[in-house]
Amino acid sequence: MKYPQDAILVVGQAKPSRTDAIYQTHGEFYISLVMERETGRILDMTCNTILDVTAEFVRDMLVGKRLPEDLPTLETAIRTRYFALTQKPLIACLKDAANRYRAALSGESI
Repeated sequence: MKYPQDAILVVGQAKPSRTDAIYQTHGEFYISLVMERETGRILDMTCNTILDVTAEFVRDMLVGKRLPEDLPTLETAIRTRYFALTQKPLIACLKDAANRYRAALSGESI
């Protein structure tokens, strides 16, 4: 098994700009996070970017961080290091994922 038994999968989504290739291809921008249930630490992630290097760069920024605890730091990192049309949607995806993680912990249905 690649992930520990207590790992959960949380997906965040947001609308990209209509001019972004992701919008043309997928309509939505998604980020899938494999997280430790108890700590919120991100173990792995992927997103539906067009170029592999973009997803790899995002993975490098996120893996090892914790949601929602590190969200302000991650938002700053994205604003100062990630210069793509999906900058705002990426932040929105992380906020959505943090909300879904909180809901999962509290037992709410999504």
